[in-house]
Amino acid sequence: MSQLRIVWHEQTSDFGQPMPWFGSWLVGDGETEGDWFHSGRGSAETTHEPPDEAVGVRLRFWPSEGLDPEYIDLPLPDTGLIETISLDYDHPGPHSRLDLLDQ
Repeated sequence: MSQLRIVWHEQTSDFGQPMPWFGSWLVGDGETEGDWFHSGRGSAETTHEPPDEAVGVRLRFWPSEGLDPEYIDLPLPDTGLIETISLDYDHPGPHSRLDLLDQ
């Protein structure tokens, strides 16, 4: 993949402000966080050139500012496009280090 395009849809935090977003690369085996590539408050579209060692991305967001961020880990998409509005934040991605509990 030569370019990754991310549509950071406008979402509102618990404080009624545009959601803060932060993007970084996942490298190696997907358990190591690499350099960051985006910091902003949604309602934007950005294009990034993944480094050779990138296997995915970690997207952090702050629904409640002042608390720790939530995040989702994603592999680099075949389509070259990620839209934040369509992501399932309730289930860890394939590179997530979160432990899953048996339900």
